[in-house]
Amino acid sequence: MATATKAAYSVVALEEIEPGPEHDGRVPRNIRRHFDIRGFGVRANRAVGDGHVIGEHDEAGLGSSGQEELYLVVSGAATFNVNGERIEAPAGTFVFVRDPSVKRSAVAKEEGTTVLAIGGTPGEAYRVSAGEAMNDMWEPYQAGDYETALEKLQPVLEERPEALVFFNVACMETRLGRADDAIRHLEQAIEDDDRIKENIRSDEDLDSIREDPRFEALTA
Repeated sequence: MATATKAAYSVVALEEIEPGPEHDGRVPRNIRRHFDIRGFGVRANRAVGDGHVIGEHDEAGLGSSGQEELYLVVSGAATFNVNGERIEAPAGTFVFVRDPSVKRSAVAKEEGTTVLAIGGTPGEAYRVSAGEAMNDMWEPYQAGDYETALEKLQPVLEERPEALVFFNVACMETRLGRADDAIRHLEQAIEDDDRIKENIRSDEDLDSIREDPRFEALTA
């Protein structure tokens, strides 16, 4: 079905929305970005094989917005895990997670399982998450093109100087051998939100600077 655009509305088939790069067993389609929706977040994830169609996360942690999330299994079937409870969800099932601190995830039970995710924070204007703002870096990153990934992060950093963005910039700089810049941005990340230390301690992108005394001081 071709896209039809008029003054008051737009129409598009899900298959016509450009897919993002595969990640952790799923391929995302950013519906919010396609339509330039500004009032809420919405995307679809399609499973590759029996991978995670929704990665495990909560909405209370680093870079999160405290939003409520509504999931709809559009096709196939998935097994959700919400706060440790297993939920079998065939096509047509809604799963609503109100509490942002609750861990949630979903694994596809069939090839091509597709889940629609809609989110917004009660009482607040919608704002794109830091994670979504950085989406354009992932394809070059996965291809080992760290220079381009860093270029994609620069406008995000200018607009949103937040811990998670500083951290990802530092990871790319480390991969490119720019230790001084990486250390500086890691310091800024910790200053913004010291919960980022957990990521700094474990992320393999930073392995080449772990013996640097300045790095050791950061994670002390």
